[in-house]
Amino acid sequence: MSEEQLVAEQVVAVETHRVVTVRISQHLVEDFWRVDVTGGNGCGSGRVSATVSPGDSFLMNLIEGATSGEPVAWRHLAEWGLHSFNGMSGMPVPRFA
Repeated sequence: MSEEQLVAEQVVAVETHRVVTVRISQHLVEDFWRVDVTGGNGCGSGRVSATVSPGDSFLMNLIEGATSGEPVAWRHLAEWGLHSFNGMSGMPVPRFA
Protein backbone atom coordinates (compact mmCIF):
# COMPACT_ATOMS: atom_id res chain seq x y z
CA MET A 1 0.00 0.00 0.00
CA SER A 2 3.01 2.32 -0.17
CA GLU A 3 1.78 4.03 -3.35
CA GLU A 4 -1.72 4.45 -1.93
CA GLN A 5 -2.77 7.69 -0.31
CA LEU A 6 -4.96 7.72 2.77
CA VAL A 7 -8.06 9.71 1.89
CA ALA A 8 -10.12 9.33 5.06
CA GLU A 9 -10.20 7.39 8.31
CA GLN A 10 -12.82 7.17 11.01
CA VAL A 11 -13.45 5.18 14.17
CA VAL A 12 -17.06 4.00 14.06
CA ALA A 13 -19.20 2.58 16.88
CA VAL A 14 -21.57 0.06 15.31
CA GLU A 15 -23.05 -1.84 18.24
CA THR A 16 -22.86 -1.60 21.98
CA HIS A 17 -19.18 -1.98 22.88
CA ARG A 18 -18.09 -2.55 19.26
CA VAL A 19 -15.81 -0.11 17.55
CA VAL A 20 -14.01 -0.52 14.24
CA THR A 21 -11.63 1.66 12.28
CA VAL A 22 -12.54 2.30 8.65
CA ARG A 23 -9.76 3.53 6.35
CA ILE A 24 -10.26 4.62 2.77
CA SER A 25 -7.24 4.99 0.51
CA GLN A 26 -6.75 5.64 -3.18
CA HIS A 27 -4.12 4.51 -5.64
CA LEU A 28 -4.01 7.24 -8.28
CA VAL A 29 -1.67 5.48 -10.72
CA GLU A 30 -3.56 2.17 -10.86
CA ASP A 31 -6.93 3.90 -10.39
CA PHE A 32 -8.50 1.96 -7.53
CA TRP A 33 -9.79 2.58 -4.03
CA ARG A 34 -9.24 0.41 -0.95
CA VAL A 35 -11.45 0.04 2.09
CA ASP A 36 -9.89 -1.49 5.23
CA VAL A 37 -12.00 -2.26 8.27
CA THR A 38 -10.17 -3.36 11.43
CA GLY A 39 -11.06 -3.88 15.04
CA GLY A 40 -14.19 -5.13 16.72
CA ASN A 41 -14.06 -7.56 19.60
CA GLY A 42 -14.80 -11.19 20.35
CA CYS A 43 -15.89 -13.29 17.38
CA GLY A 44 -16.66 -10.08 15.49
CA SER A 45 -13.09 -8.88 15.22
CA GLY A 46 -10.37 -8.91 12.63
CA ARG A 47 -9.52 -7.17 9.41
CA VAL A 48 -11.13 -7.11 6.02
CA SER A 49 -9.90 -5.26 2.97
CA ALA A 50 -11.38 -4.79 -0.48
CA THR A 51 -10.22 -2.95 -3.57
CA VAL A 52 -12.79 -1.17 -5.67
CA SER A 53 -12.63 0.31 -9.15
CA PRO A 54 -14.29 3.69 -9.68
CA GLY A 55 -17.95 3.18 -10.55
CA ASP A 56 -17.82 -0.47 -9.48
CA SER A 57 -20.10 -2.05 -6.85
CA PHE A 58 -22.04 -0.83 -3.86
CA LEU A 59 -18.79 -0.18 -1.99
CA MET A 60 -17.92 2.68 -4.35
CA ASN A 61 -21.19 4.42 -3.47
CA LEU A 62 -20.34 4.05 0.22
CA ILE A 63 -16.78 5.31 -0.33
CA GLU A 64 -18.09 8.40 -2.11
CA GLY A 65 -20.61 9.01 0.67
CA ALA A 66 -18.05 8.54 3.44
CA THR A 67 -15.47 10.82 1.85
CA SER A 68 -18.24 13.43 1.47
CA GLY A 69 -18.82 13.27 5.22
CA GLU A 70 -22.00 11.18 5.36
CA PRO A 71 -22.14 9.42 8.76
CA VAL A 72 -24.50 6.74 7.44
CA ALA A 73 -21.95 5.74 4.77
CA TRP A 74 -19.25 5.32 7.45
CA ARG A 75 -21.64 3.20 9.51
CA HIS A 76 -22.54 0.99 6.53
CA LEU A 77 -18.84 0.45 5.72
CA ALA A 78 -18.22 -0.48 9.37
CA GLU A 79 -21.18 -2.89 9.38
CA TRP A 80 -19.98 -4.44 6.11
CA GLY A 81 -16.63 -5.07 7.81
CA LEU A 82 -18.22 -6.60 10.91
CA HIS A 83 -20.43 -8.88 8.83
CA SER A 84 -17.35 -9.95 6.92
CA PHE A 85 -15.50 -10.73 10.18
CA ASN A 86 -18.43 -12.88 11.29
CA GLY A 87 -18.94 -14.51 7.90
CA MET A 88 -22.59 -13.45 8.11
CA SER A 89 -22.79 -12.03 4.62
CA GLY A 90 -23.25 -15.47 3.08
CA MET A 91 -20.96 -14.52 0.23
CA PRO A 92 -17.20 -14.85 -0.12
CA VAL A 93 -15.36 -11.82 1.15
CA PRO A 94 -12.73 -10.43 -1.22
CA ARG A 95 -9.44 -10.14 0.63
CA PHE A 96 -6.46 -8.50 -0.95
CA ALA A 97 -3.08 -7.87 0.61
